[in-house]
Amino acid sequence: MGTCSDIRRKKHVLLKRLFSILTAAALLVFTACGSPPSAETPESAEGQQIRLTAGDIQIDITLNGSQAAAALVQMLPLELTLIERNYFAKGMLLPDPLPDTEQTTRAYAVGDLGYWADGQNLAIFYDDIFAQTSVPIIPLGRAENGAEQLSDISGTATLELLSDAAQEPMD
Repeated sequence: MGTCSDIRRKKHVLLKRLFSILTAAALLVFTACGSPPSAETPESAEGQQIRLTAGDIQIDITLNGSQAAAALVQMLPLELTLIERNYFAKGMLLPDPLPDTEQTTRAYAVGDLGYWADGQNLAIFYDDIFAQTSVPIIPLGRAENGAEQLSDISGTATLELLSDAAQEPMD
């Protein structure tokens, strides 16, 4: 039979092994459960349309192929408060950030939808009174017409994904 120190040493080795096994098992569980299925995140939203509704104004926006636009689609539908941005855009604070690793620009045109990552804001431009935006934005898409109607609108706006066939909001 071993001495007390031999028994303590064996007990210590067994506890270390048990701890290592439990740690490895926990890492496997958290790694397997922590990553969402890739099928849920579309690769691109290019060509998909969303509808911005504010009051009785409806504006259809065609999205580009950016990761940020694809992530926005995953958040829809949304009801957001309109924020006046220097009398040329309406901003909307998103509940969660969009990916912000893409090329930014300060160039814009009436009807452009963009994302300002630092402020977690969407912006739709309704006037071209400035040569460029004061902050860099990630372009998300464009409305061919109707954005200029937003100049006098306040309150909330809804953003909804449109179905391909009927151009009606998806349920």
